[in-house]
Amino acid sequence: MPDDPSAANPPPPVWSATALLDILERALHQSSSEWLFFRELRIGTGRTATSLQRLDAFALNAFPHLGMRRVCYEIKISRSDFRGEVKRPLKRRIGMRFSNEFYFVAPAGLLAPSEIPIDCGLIEIGVATQQEWNAMVQERGELVWFDPMMSAYCAVVVPACWRDTPGPTWQFVAAMLRNQRREFEERPPTPPKQTKLDLTP
Repeated sequence: MPDDPSAANPPPPVWSATALLDILERALHQSSSEWLFFRELRIGTGRTATSLQRLDAFALNAFPHLGMRRVCYEIKISRSDFRGEVKRPLKRRIGMRFSNEFYFVAPAGLLAPSEIPIDCGLIEIGVATQQEWNAMVQERGELVWFDPMMSAYCAVVVPACWRDTPGPTWQFVAAMLRNQRREFEERPPTPPKQTKLDLTP
């Protein structure tokens, strides 16, 4: 019997927004002492139309010597969603306002670099073998992150341009603090393992 061609070329994985965010955080913002990483950050704390807008992810660098870099991420897992975003640039205005860099994050192959707006960047997340990853590095230069255990990678395909933007408002700071409190309440950290001390002489 001939081999099943689908076995040699398995279908690409179906990525969820949560899975993309998990890999993005591990790849670019794993150091909790350097980065504050916010998911589904609701802008503002009031009930106005602006306060209902959410950023898929927002990262704040805590080191002054690195400029307190601020990066906004917009997750796209379908082309229709991306096309709708591009047609409505005002939709990402808030994310652009508070960040120095703005990135679209999508599964590998979903978006072409030529489609990305000039003031944005593109990060792709995909699967690859160690050999495929090595070939990508040779072809495209230094990439960002690869996990051989997961066979997953995160690569900056289009670097985002740096924009000098004013600092966040107190309303935005309050939104970040509230987001962190929610994350802490929903996913409290694992308690440290306790060991008994032997005090016998």
